[in-house]
Amino acid sequence: MIELHCSGTHYEIGYKHGSEAKELVHGSLEFYTEFFIKYAKMSWAKAEKAAAPFLPYLEEHVPHLVEEMRGIADGAGVTFDAILALNARSEIAMGMMDDGCTSLSWKSGDFAIGAQNWDWEEPQKGRLVLMHIKPAKDGLVQRPNICLATEAGMLSKSGLNSAGVAVLVNAIMARGVNYKALPFHVTIRAALDCETRLKAVARIRSLGLGTSAHLMFADKTGGTSLEFSHMDVVQMGMVDGKIAHTNHFLQKHDESVIDKVIFPDSISRQERITQLLNEGSDRVKEGQSPVSCVEKMLEDEQNFPTGINRKSSPIRMSETLYSFVADLNTKTVSFRLGRPNEPEGTWILKPAEL
Repeated sequence: MIELHCSGTHYEIGYKHGSEAKELVHGSLEFYTEFFIKYAKMSWAKAEKAAAPFLPYLEEHVPHLVEEMRGIADGAGVTFDAILALNARSEIAMGMMDDGCTSLSWKSGDFAIGAQNWDWEEPQKGRLVLMHIKPAKDGLVQRPNICLATEAGMLSKSGLNSAGVAVLVNAIMARGVNYKALPFHVTIRAALDCETRLKAVARIRSLGLGTSAHLMFADKTGGTSLEFSHMDVVQMGMVDGKIAHTNHFLQKHDESVIDKVIFPDSISRQERITQLLNEGSDRVKEGQSPVSCVEKMLEDEQNFPTGINRKSSPIRMSETLYSFVADLNTKTVSFRLGRPNEPEGTWILKPAEL
């Protein structure tokens, strides 16, 4: 797995991403070219055209991230339009993306955890990158350092910043696009620019999300979930210090929004992770560390192969490609590549020490 240490202006950060992961960026473009043709009956040229209307809103609200995407494009030797389309892949596919995941936030008196498994088609595991980002001061603005995992060419997936804010994600399949909002993968990165969970929630509620998805924001004070459709956003808080989410809406949305429940097992995974969280308090009282307790939850194979810890099968191509567990008190992440019960590599990420 490629690990990138990037610093400087956002263009410089993007250029290093694109140049050092050039082959993987090209691989991501090839994968999604085939994906769009297969599932959305859309050529890559049409995908780029579909992403273009996002640009004015992006230039107005997150110009530094536009510059980072330009850097990725130049570093990888591809067009900016291609990188914009890659970062708007969830919106372009109009609800056809079925990358799954299970995310959670758990806060007690002595600890705070934010964690998830990210599930997607196995070929993209080889195109994942770990990024350690240390942005230069941008005028009067000094943004936090960030450690994140992402598909090559995309701004972010799961991440933790040096202020101790974690952002975790879940796809939700419901058609509709809002071009007066940020694409999903840009939204995640914009949230990681924030210094507290509450600031992240307020910023992303204000900026909006271009498609249906769930984002979880967590820091040492707790966790908050935002369920977005292209029409609205519904906020959810913790119950007894816990909150979890899979790949379907848990709350009622605008009547025009139709949740397709992309994974039939999403409902059973929601029930299972909630059960495991409720049982976790007893394990911690018995002496198990909160981080190891959550790591074990994400290894759970109930309803195999389509449980929390997924395995590709004829039923579903999706597999758990990484597991991300953030200790929000110590501002560290335990990252495991591949299915967490048989990891292909383990990393400890420390954005506050970059």
